[in-house]
Amino acid sequence: MNTELTLVIMAAGLGSRFGGDKQLAALGPAGEPMLVLSIMSAIRSGFQRAVLVIRPELETELTEILTRFLPADFAYHFCYQALTDLPEAAQLVDLSHRLKPWGTAHALWSARHLIKGPMAVINADDFYGDSAFASLAKGLSMRPTEWMMVAYPIELTLSEHGGVNRGLCQVENGQLKSVAEWLNIAEQGGQLVGDGPQGHASLPPKSLVSMTCWGFSPSIFDVIKRELTEFIGQQGQQPKSECYLPAIVQAGIEQGLPVYVDVACEPWLGVTYPQDTVWVKQKLTELLSD
Repeated sequence: MNTELTLVIMAAGLGSRFGGDKQLAALGPAGEPMLVLSIMSAIRSGFQRAVLVIRPELETELTEILTRFLPADFAYHFCYQALTDLPEAAQLVDLSHRLKPWGTAHALWSARHLIKGPMAVINADDFYGDSAFASLAKGLSMRPTEWMMVAYPIELTLSEHGGVNRGLCQVENGQLKSVAEWLNIAEQGGQLVGDGPQGHASLPPKSLVSMTCWGFSPSIFDVIKRELTEFIGQQGQQPKSECYLPAIVQAGIEQGLPVYVDVACEPWLGVTYPQDTVWVKQKLTELLSD
């Protein structure tokens, strides 16, 4: 297997709650978008290349940004998350009603032709910290055929301005046992509540969550192919249905694939709502100005 480390950045989202392309928002101390800060962290940890999953209309502006901030010799590639780029069996479904792509699992599927070895997978609009990329680089180098994730304590990932979506993790002996997507998590009456697989419920305050900070081998694409095909067959007629990456990881776990877990030791920062930007800019300045 090719052991060159690739960073995959999912940057095709529309940022509906944010009200714009938050993957381009100038949040860093020098006006860097979050994805530039992540690439710089990844370079410091030994990643050799990046693949950015984008919408075509973002390519020109992203090229200008990356040319401005990244070392000239760092290799990066763009690919598009296209609605019709699906596993062959899923292409038999009538998609004429569909206007948007199929979620984070589909975003990673879109990058499959550009990746031959171990990869880290992150969101474009999140700040993870250097230590997260150091953990990913170490884990992927030691176990290039395995999967891993860097988890964050949930209380460090909330917004004061509304509910957030998180992958709630069950971890035992350093391995991920389950991950389930929870929606609209917020603090109410001193408790964390959200919409989980069994409906509206409270969450333990010390829960670990996935912030889309994964490490995978190319075997992930076989699992995505199977699960995405099944998902579209079952939910393809729903115009806003999405196949989430945590569901793919859960399917891998259920077929016996180990997923190793490191817990982050630096803050996660992200913007879900426009009101988050002032605080995030301030925190990034504090963290990165030394």
